[in-house]
Amino acid sequence: MSDQLLVSTRKGLFSARRRGPGAGGRGPGAWALEGVSFLGDNISLTMQDPRDGAWYAALDHGHFGAKLHRSRDRDATWEEIGVPAYPAPPEGHVEKDFLGREIPWRLLRF
Repeated sequence: MSDQLLVSTRKGLFSARRRGPGAGGRGPGAWALEGVSFLGDNISLTMQDPRDGAWYAALDHGHFGAKLHRSRDRDATWEEIGVPAYPAPPEGHVEKDFLGREIPWRLLRF
């Protein structure tokens, strides 16, 4: 079981770490908040890459769209990285869902 917890919320990214064993030396210990990133931003997904330990955070900025950030030093510095781009739709083509609503040709969320 991991001792690191990444919590994605509509109010930011929170990281916590388990502190010592539980009561009487048995069971899991208490969690303590370690850091906060992107305070006030909607974080739709966070993960740690098992290959190199880098953290990835997907942000939903609403008006500015979906953004992806990476931290190679576990929350100290974040860099924005590219997100997938959709090709231009065929001329005159409008994609619709099963209710007849138009589906935009852009990345909305991760």
